Amino acid sequence: MYLLKMYRHFVIIYMKGKLAYHFSLVFELIANTIQIGIYFAGFLVIFHNFGNIAGWTQNEVLFMFTTSWLTYSLSCFFFWSPMKDMGELIRTGKFDLYLTRPLGPMLYMVLQQFQYTFIPRLVLSVIFWIYSMRSLSIEWTAGSLIFYAVNMVSSFVIFSAITIFTGTISIWTIKSEEIVSLLTNNNYGLKNYTDYPITIYGKGIGFLLTFVIPYAFTGYYPVGHLLGKSLAHPEYAYLSPFVALIAGVAAYLLWNYGLKHYNSAGA
Repeated sequence: MYLLKMYRHFVIIYMKGKLAYHFSLVFELIANTIQIGIYFAGFLVIFHNFGNIAGWTQNEVLFMFTTSWLTYSLSCFFFWSPMKDMGELIRTGKFDLYLTRPLGPMLYMVLQQFQYTFIPRLVLSVIFWIYSMRSLSIEWTAGSLIFYAVNMVSSFVIFSAITIFTGTISIWTIKSEEIVSLLTNNNYGLKNYTDYPITIYGKGIGFLLTFVIPYAFTGYYPVGHLLGKSLAHPEYAYLSPFVALIAGVAAYLLWNYGLKHYNSAGA
């Protein structure tokens, strides 16, 4: 509760600063809304021409990738900007300031910003998520609801862990913005590959998205199981919590290891 109150306080301060240039903020939100709207429009055009992809109907794929987008957007509210800016903070020496705060550097970096640019993505994801879910005949039982909720939480952890990993390597590489974008940007990064069933890609991409950068566990496997799809490895649908645990612990250990071996810009 204390952290929530603190986060609200930081968000208010952050947004007051942004509202000083309110036209810029409004145009930025409009631009992001148009960008995401165009993405959904392109998605609908694909299914208008092809009907289904790898045996998945339009609403099935829509439900799968909006499920992934919801947790991705929530994760980005907290971790996208801090990890994207890590390289710049280290190059300029500003990261040293975070090490002197009474809060941990990660917590302070998360609290002092608010990625409002992800609001359009989150809102449109919710709209299409509800639309697709109402169009599907999913038998929602207590078990399926728990399964879905657990996998949503797991997806959030997986996305956050990958983002933290890409930002942490800036401690050694100094510049990692391109790596962050490559792995986590939903417009042109590797994350974009998980908006569709991974079976449409080659085995190499499928292996990469399952065992190296485990994005397939944020949507494809759990949602495929929920929809009753014929998965090559149906047991993978139950592995999302374990993958999230491994990814979360690995990101936590790497972050702490990086802090211990961090050399100040002035060193």
